[in-house]
Amino acid sequence: MAAPDNLMTPADIRASAQRWYESQHAIAARCLGTLWPEHCKWVESYLKTELKARLIALGWRAASANE
Repeated sequence: MAAPDNLMTPADIRASAQRWYESQHAIAARCLGTLWPEHCKWVESYLKTELKARLIALGWRAASANE
């Protein structure tokens, strides 16, 4: 059983975030099949934005105002 989010270390959260991103990326690529190259860029942008929102919800702050 995983520890609650508030007990996770920054390294644990980073690893969890990376697993989530890779999983969602693979699902999108698999679902889009041969259309993946056409949609890859915006799907990746969406996933990064979603991941940032999820991290902010956990109390993380963006490293800079540009992110």
